[in-house]
Amino acid sequence: MIRYPMASLPPSESRAVRRRHHSPPKLLLAIIAIATTIYPSSNNSHYLASAQNLAGKFASRPKIVETSSSNKKRNQKKSDQNGEYTTQWGSFMNSLEGWGSFLFYENGMSWLGSFSWSVVPDSSHDAVRSSGKRKKRWRKENGHVVADSSWKRDLFAAEFYMIVLSIIISAAIAVLSWIWYVGTNLKSQSAKTMQEGEEGAEDIVCENLEQTHSGFFESVAVGFEDITMTLKQKKKKGDGNGNNERLILDGSIRGVAQPGRMLAIMGPSGSGKSTLLHAISGQLKQDKKISLYGKRYVNGVPLTGDSKIPSAFIEQEVNFFPHMTVKETLDFRVELKMGACLKTKKERDDLVNDLMNQLGLTKSANTIVGNAKVRGLSGGERKRLSIACEMISSPPVIFLDEPTSGLDSYQATQVIETLRKLADKGKTVVAVIHQPSQHTFQLFDDLLLISEGKLMYYGERSKVREYMEGLGYGCEAEVGTAEHILDCVSRVVGADAEAERESVNRIETIARAADQHAREWVSFDLDYKDSKNIERKMKHIVDLTATHPGTNLLRQFKLLFGRSIQETLRGKAAIIIKIVQQVSLGLIYGGIYSLGDNQASIMDRFGLLSLIVIGATNMAMAGTIRSFPKEKSIVSVEVASSLYRTFPYFISKALSELPLIGIFNAIFSSLIYPLARLQKGRFKAFLGLTSLHSIASEAVGLLIGSISPSSDVALALFPPIIVLNIIFDGKNISEENTPALLRWVNKVGLIRWGFTGLAVNEFQGLAFNTSGPRRGPVVKTGEEALARFGLEGKSIDDVIGAQTKIIAGCWFLSFLGLALTRQKYEVMQNPPN
Repeated sequence: MIRYPMASLPPSESRAVRRRHHSPPKLLLAIIAIATTIYPSSNNSHYLASAQNLAGKFASRPKIVETSSSNKKRNQKKSDQNGEYTTQWGSFMNSLEGWGSFLFYENGMSWLGSFSWSVVPDSSHDAVRSSGKRKKRWRKENGHVVADSSWKRDLFAAEFYMIVLSIIISAAIAVLSWIWYVGTNLKSQSAKTMQEGEEGAEDIVCENLEQTHSGFFESVAVGFEDITMTLKQKKKKGDGNGNNERLILDGSIRGVAQPGRMLAIMGPSGSGKSTLLHAISGQLKQDKKISLYGKRYVNGVPLTGDSKIPSAFIEQEVNFFPHMTVKETLDFRVELKMGACLKTKKERDDLVNDLMNQLGLTKSANTIVGNAKVRGLSGGERKRLSIACEMISSPPVIFLDEPTSGLDSYQATQVIETLRKLADKGKTVVAVIHQPSQHTFQLFDDLLLISEGKLMYYGERSKVREYMEGLGYGCEAEVGTAEHILDCVSRVVGADAEAERESVNRIETIARAADQHAREWVSFDLDYKDSKNIERKMKHIVDLTATHPGTNLLRQFKLLFGRSIQETLRGKAAIIIKIVQQVSLGLIYGGIYSLGDNQASIMDRFGLLSLIVIGATNMAMAGTIRSFPKEKSIVSVEVASSLYRTFPYFISKALSELPLIGIFNAIFSSLIYPLARLQKGRFKAFLGLTSLHSIASEAVGLLIGSISPSSDVALALFPPIIVLNIIFDGKNISEENTPALLRWVNKVGLIRWGFTGLAVNEFQGLAFNTSGPRRGPVVKTGEEALARFGLEGKSIDDVIGAQTKIIAGCWFLSFLGLALTRQKYEVMQNPPN
């Protein structure tokens, strides 16, 4: 709140007028009055009478004048007849004056407003005095200071917007509260009623985890049938008959994954194995070109399309933060997933140690995970770590997309043997396997074989060889079963036409037999009415478990901020590169520029400051654009799995970048400032402005990265944005000649505001020698130099305000970009009749 000094008053009057009233009962009374204004009733006449009485009492009090210099009172005019102030609101303001007095003032002061108010009389009590840019008339009656009778209209001219704003805010709060209340009630009707002693989402998560590991979900059988998926293509890629839809899964696929058993999904490349796995698990990424139909069952109960199976899903390629060790990665996820359920540090450490023992990661506990550029875990260890991360909450079902891809036979066997141990403990394991070895193949119990989106076989793995022989496609004893069945269901391409026709006929024959065989083995004929209550209960429990993170927002922020700082500090190569960049630029600029006080140094100063701003913008934006989309690919998966919320992640990410920005700018500024001989006594402001500019540039980089689907798209957006900022930097094109559609760029130009700030800081207070080489008219002072570029009247405060708004706006839009682009999945619809 801004306060201004009050003019001298008699002590008694000064104390009475300065008294402010912010007591809760009066605030409550104002809210009630606003509510009755919005919702009029027959009782309002009582308040109106009170307001009129108050207005009558205030008529003899000193006039209240707003002392905030920011409000110009644009609607106020002065009468030529009596010198009093009047407003353009006319009779409408007269009708509001009683209510306004009642709502906003008591004892002549504002007790609900947001400004500081004071009485401004003339020292002689009979003359016109000015306060700032305003003039008020006072007169003296019986030895007392009395305001003109028009004080109420003046008061409402200043406070009218506050009255309207208060009513709008009150109405908005009421509407939002009503929406929240209705939404909460609707959710509670289909959601679990919280038991006594529960306090929030953390307790719901803990209770649902207990229910998931007992009773209906202790062991889960996942059934599926009639899975159909089509992909819309461009017309020129259609089949020539006007049909531009490509059939990915034809609806013949059905089967059941049983608890305690491992189901392998196999087939040739491009047959739809991974698509089928994603569709069954509910992890098929949303795409407008995809149409997905089918039925899924959990323990014989049909699922609705948007229901989740209580499961873990391990993608083919799992990314981790490269500089975290195995133990740190598991600690982080255990804290977020189970922090509310496992109250003590010992319980959480025991869970981490148990996971590392089960998955053979104990020896690698202190090894960093690494990535393609940072050496860390081996491929098999990374696969086992991804399984360990998903097994923290011990889900009853595990889906894996090609867990052996990219591994040698030994590492692949190690991963499958780990899954075999989990299945022996009662887990349901479903995995897509591509060309397994004979030993790996024998570790599975059941087999689902597909080709070109059609079912080729479903049943026990041990009987598939005999089944193929029964269809007339036997194999020699020395040929492995996995190799043989893949040869049977693969189409011959690139050979003679006869061989290709034979392969097509073979696939069709096997598909017809498989469809008949699967319908005999798998049946889901259930009485839907009997299972409806179970389905509702199951859907509710699973949805709540998937919706809420396992810990509160404050704890999420603490863990995410620690991870961000840790990743930043451990990236030593990136830190060294950035330090080298800052030192190199500082030495290059300082070695070239040596500024004096002659006329030529004016242009040199402008050129150096422009280069500093452009270089800082390039480095800050480019570094963020290159790194953030990669990090976003990891974060989007973690957010989609409800490990944490988007808000605490983004805040921790934005704040964790600030310390290093300050350090890098301190290194650069410490070199360039003395070497280039910039103005003495302005180093602190120079350092602050360059740091603020770097933060703003990084905020823009975050915005680009958050809305870009990939690093390539973000890097493609980078050059045009930089070029626009350079063009509209304040000196390449005048604001008057800027195209009308692009004038907004001047308001948000990064380089423009950065250059303005450094120029004002450097030139204000400088005096130049008029001798020596000249560049146009002689400039004697820094202020005259600033005027050449249209920077007269600019201040550092203006620059700080503008860049702060840019940072806040970019952070807000970046958060919205992350929240709105979070991963969504296809909803499986019931098959059309």
